[in-house]
Amino acid sequence: MEKYTASFLGRDCPGVVAAVSRLFGDMGCNIEAMAQTMLSGAFAAIFVVSAPGPDAGTPRDEGVCGADCLRLRLEEGLERAGVDLSVLVRPAIAEQWGANLDCEPFVVTVDGPDRPGLIGGMSRVFGRHGVNIENLKAILGEGGEGKALFVFEVMVPDSVDLGRLRRELALEATNLKLRVSVQHRKIFEAVHRVSSF
Repeated sequence: MEKYTASFLGRDCPGVVAAVSRLFGDMGCNIEAMAQTMLSGAFAAIFVVSAPGPDAGTPRDEGVCGADCLRLRLEEGLERAGVDLSVLVRPAIAEQWGANLDCEPFVVTVDGPDRPGLIGGMSRVFGRHGVNIENLKAILGEGGEGKALFVFEVMVPDSVDLGRLRRELALEATNLKLRVSVQHRKIFEAVHRVSSF
């Protein structure tokens, strides 16, 4: 079995996930992981699949013949199903970032007046410190018109000077007229669990 990452982007509508997952099943591919979201009417998803090789033969199919072939077959199947999605297929990445590092999960929330450059400014601080952004959510209009809220879920290697990272995030936030909060994920989850009652 070969492992691939397949990305989909297009107009959201009911049945999109069903159409994609059926195509994978028809080709004898097993879905190992999947994440999807919907933003402003657009559907975006990433699937990690294991696929039979070209000589594997399955009851339904003669096997998948590589990333380009898998992409073409997905595009053809989606077109037949009337689903408008762009498709990108690549060999799956063998090793996840940070697999050899000791890291701690943190949640960094940033809010304030919305304007261009906010995500870029904050993410550059993470990049300088070798901190990986695992998830990012931007919510516009949170707290009123013209306001923005950003939630960064990051992995901070133990080698990073956490005090210095906090100071640089605070300085960047001040320069951008934003408020910033840095919490270990366990603390963030505990606080939000309590406040939800």
